[in-house]
Amino acid sequence: MSNSKSNNIGNMGDRPRFRSAKSWSVPHIVSPILLLVVGLMPFTAYARDTATTIEALNANFRSLYHQRTQEVLQALPLVLVIQNHAITTVRGTQRRLYSVPTQRHYLDARAVVHAALGFHGLMGSLAHGAPSATEWAQADAFRQNLGLARQMLGQTQLSPAERKLAREIIDLLDDATRRVLADRTITTAQIAATLGRSEPLLAQFADSVGQAHVHSLRNTLAKVRADATPEEWANVVAVVTGPMTPRRNNLETAIVASAIGKEHLGTRIFYSENIFTVDGALDYLQVVAGDRELSRDVFSDPHRMWEDLFAPVSRTLIDEEFYIELGK
Repeated sequence: MSNSKSNNIGNMGDRPRFRSAKSWSVPHIVSPILLLVVGLMPFTAYARDTATTIEALNANFRSLYHQRTQEVLQALPLVLVIQNHAITTVRGTQRRLYSVPTQRHYLDARAVVHAALGFHGLMGSLAHGAPSATEWAQADAFRQNLGLARQMLGQTQLSPAERKLAREIIDLLDDATRRVLADRTITTAQIAATLGRSEPLLAQFADSVGQAHVHSLRNTLAKVRADATPEEWANVVAVVTGPMTPRRNNLETAIVASAIGKEHLGTRIFYSENIFTVDGALDYLQVVAGDRELSRDVFSDPHRMWEDLFAPVSRTLIDEEFYIELGK
């Protein structure tokens, strides 16, 4: 037996310590992978739990800040939310609505201006493709709507001069649409030519409606001021609601600035871009007012948080102040 053991030991020494690639079976390959996966599972679970915990902490911290910004907003003595049809005064949690008398007049005028937008959109679609029967039907429907708009002019609150301009605008668009339907073709040059002819009419129309809107909104602001205390008016904050692109030279903003003072643009008069509701405007102001308090306490600069927290890093890329405005 001793010789047998000796021979066995000797034979083991002659064998390779590791198996060749051909000698590995599927279980031999899978087992190490399973061990690796199982070993990583606690780490993956830990990472997931860590992320969840951090997000929960983040939400908690932000809720505390949001609570304070709500208090800052409610502490403002008087807030005005300006819409083209109304002014809402806000004192803490109390609200009062002041209607702007020209609301109907403004909406009537907008329908006329939007007829030009509709023409541009429809004709642009027809000019940039092979129009389908559905699109030609849209052109027929557009003419019918123009006819209905023409009929409704007599029932609007537009002035006689504004009605005359509106009728000329509608007739111009209607005649161009009639010719397109007859020819079954339209080019971008023809679209531009038609809208170019409408521009002087639209400019006169907009000027007349705009002047009436100034008179009406100013009168409403005067009523708001009469109902406010001198202290409230001295510290009033206004948020103008409106669409995205007319931020520059916005009419409602100009009217408010003429009443409160243009020096307060950007500090007590704000434009809430693409926000149209009172609640949306107040949410915007809550962030602005809350960040101003935070800026003062952290940076000793009330406007620091009105720029990116990473602004110092931005300046390493662009060595001057910048604000992304639409091109002029």
